[in-house]
Amino acid sequence: MRGIGGALSMFTKKESTNRENHEEKEQQHNDTQYMKEQFAEARQFSRLEKDILAAVLSEEKTYTVLEAQQQIQQFMNEEAQ
Repeated sequence: MRGIGGALSMFTKKESTNRENHEEKEQQHNDTQYMKEQFAEARQFSRLEKDILAAVLSEEKTYTVLEAQQQIQQFMNEEAQ
């Protein structure tokens, strides 16, 4: 039984390291700034979301994906009211 526990702890440690690396890469991705035209080409957003971003984003500024998603939500909330 002891050998199995050791193998399991090694697996858990590696899985934890992989998760940390993934979270770090995702954080770096979330911090990346994009221009308005780059969002128009992004596969991450639907056609409607791209249209909203085209209307609300400034040509001169850059935005993170999170900021773009917030702009979409803000637009949708204003339209709903």
